[in-house]
Amino acid sequence: MKWYLCIIFIGFFYGFGQRTFPDDGYVSRAGNYALINDFKNLDFDNDSSRVTFNFIEDNTTGTIGGLDFNIQFNPEDPDNASFVGSAQIKTLDTNNFLRDGHLMWKKFFYKTKYPKIFFNSTHVIAFGNHVFKVIGDLTIKGIKNEIIITFTLNDNELTGTTSINTSNFDIHIHDERKKNKLDIQFHFPILK
Repeated sequence: MKWYLCIIFIGFFYGFGQRTFPDDGYVSRAGNYALINDFKNLDFDNDSSRVTFNFIEDNTTGTIGGLDFNIQFNPEDPDNASFVGSAQIKTLDTNNFLRDGHLMWKKFFYKTKYPKIFFNSTHVIAFGNHVFKVIGDLTIKGIKNEIIITFTLNDNELTGTTSINTSNFDIHIHDERKKNKLDIQFHFPILK
């Protein structure tokens, strides 16, 4: 008799995990269901998302594409947010064909060995007024460093900014370390 009750008990919870629920507080997160305090994540337009940058010393602006990312984010639930993504080095564009080619060399981004840049968040902290700090690991040329991206949310887009020093990733555009500052902007349009 006890084994029969165990089977019913397991079957009930297995079936519960497979059900879908209306908008009554039961919202899916990565295939799991929570009873309370679960929020629907924002949906982002992957095709229109972009990353831009400005190499301060030379006033060189550009873009990097080939974005592949997964953002799990709801402004009401930042503790459970995550930002994971990558970009392809070969798409780096500074509007100068020769310079872009040089940046692919071993001395700089070493495209053949390290074709992608990676980011993986570890914490997301709300700072009020639609501002969020995303702390995580940025990996370039196989070198991982922690960075902080400041995101601002409006009705149409989640916009982020951060600054790095390329010397921290073994990319020495200039010999003098302080001249290797790079400002980066992230633009993630929200799907309505």
